Amino acid sequence: MMALQVYDLTKEYDGKPVLTGVTFHLAGGERVGLVGTNGCGKSTLMKILAGCETAEGGSIDWVTPGLSRAYLSQEGHWDPRRPLSAQLGAVSDDLLARCGITGEMLRRPAGTLSGGQKTRAALARALSSRPDVLLLDEPTNHLDTDGLQWLESMLANYRGAVLVVSHDRYFLDRVATRILDMSGGKVKSYPGNYSAYVAQKQAEWERAHAEYLQYRNEKKRLEESMRRQMEWARRASTMRVPRTEGKGIKGFTKDKALHTMKRVKSTEKRLDRMKVDKPRDATHINLDFIDGGHGGRNLILAERLGFTYDKAHWLFRGAGFYVQRGDRVAIVGPNGSGKTTLLRLLLGELEPTEGSVYCSPLRVAYLAQEMETLNPRNTVLQEATGNTALDQPEARGLLGCLLFPGEDVFKSVSVLSGGEKVRLALAKILLSAPDLLVLDEPTNGLDLPSRERVEEALESYPGTLLLISHDRYLLRRIANRIIHVEKGQLTAFPDGYEAFVERRAKPAGDDDPVIRRLLLQTRLSQLSAMLAKPPEGEKERLEAEFIQVSRTLSALR
Repeated sequence: MMALQVYDLTKEYDGKPVLTGVTFHLAGGERVGLVGTNGCGKSTLMKILAGCETAEGGSIDWVTPGLSRAYLSQEGHWDPRRPLSAQLGAVSDDLLARCGITGEMLRRPAGTLSGGQKTRAALARALSSRPDVLLLDEPTNHLDTDGLQWLESMLANYRGAVLVVSHDRYFLDRVATRILDMSGGKVKSYPGNYSAYVAQKQAEWERAHAEYLQYRNEKKRLEESMRRQMEWARRASTMRVPRTEGKGIKGFTKDKALHTMKRVKSTEKRLDRMKVDKPRDATHINLDFIDGGHGGRNLILAERLGFTYDKAHWLFRGAGFYVQRGDRVAIVGPNGSGKTTLLRLLLGELEPTEGSVYCSPLRVAYLAQEMETLNPRNTVLQEATGNTALDQPEARGLLGCLLFPGEDVFKSVSVLSGGEKVRLALAKILLSAPDLLVLDEPTNGLDLPSRERVEEALESYPGTLLLISHDRYLLRRIANRIIHVEKGQLTAFPDGYEAFVERRAKPAGDDDPVIRRLLLQTRLSQLSAMLAKPPEGEKERLEAEFIQVSRTLSALR
């Protein structure tokens, strides 16, 4: 049953068109994802459908009389000083429990809640009326992995229609049955989930590229024919005819030349009518020029690692893991589980409460730190290259692939959007060729094209990565090892994200022979480095441990 029919919707802001003929439908039970670049008009469309704004033209037809709908905005609209319970309205205890809202959270002022808790509360408020249509604008913002899985499960079983704006491609793969692509103020429908949409867009590009090549060949053929005809007409119109041939021949030749010129003009018009624009080339990032592989094989080793801020509540204890050169390690876990604390321990910003962390000397680049130090007075190119080698082709190429094409490299940093600053910061630290690249939520705030370019850059990076992210599409594409932090436990998984999800019920600990062997190899490298210049009075102990570790490693082999 049809729930909604939108036809030729238009909207302007300050004379600038945002929506220019949006037409689509929404059927009952459908789960439709709305995607597009930042600023293309997705949130504007959602506000118009929710009745928060009005359109200048077009029509919105809620087909079934009395159809109820609920809208979840990005802003949330919570009074930070009032308790959450006073703002939720009539929400059943069962729904609160299913949304993860506890009694303690209900008693707290909304301003003291985390972003994920506020999102869960907003979803509970939207679901409380059991609406026929759910309009969700970025509902995955601030949700951790458990929250995302809960939301996916809830929407998969939802009886009504859902229209959702999201930049979480993994979420769209799991939830959406159709994708609306918003571009140029219009929307185009694609059946299937996000991955199906990407495949269809690629097929469209390939068809457009083939049509362009065919047009280019035909244009070349016609232009050559026109050139020959023009040359003949020019010679014919200036040709001297002997008097003996008479005026008739001269008139005939002139008429034929004029006719030829008309055919050329007709061909020119035909070329204009058949013109096919060249589709934007699919660019690929190549970072072969970056040498990001310095340092030994074993870069980081944690043994019996534990940390607590208050000596009472431990974020984790007894953890052991390693990071080797070339690894792409993702640190995952719920909000507040200790992911950023672990990162600070590995970077040497905090001291362990228990155990030890060994890090070999490395050139480390941290994305968050670079974001803070972007110079607003520099141009994009100056900031990326450190004011040197402004014509460096590699830098221009990388910036182009990260969506700073052509003259955009001369834009001032001060005028960049948040997403543009993230892309610039990433280009800057990649060009610095660090041994270890540390990224904390690098795709936050980025639209889908930007996320895909950032992923391609990270995939091409030859060095070692430490990554914190809730972006499961990014984790699935980039990470080859996972460190999971949750409920006071830290567990290392030696495989990628998909394997981690499958093996989470059977975590691989230090008793795994592969992990145990690699931990011993890393410890052996550490001991070897320490024995080169042992601390006073420690030489015998280090030698004894070196022999013991060597024997244990030999036995495992």
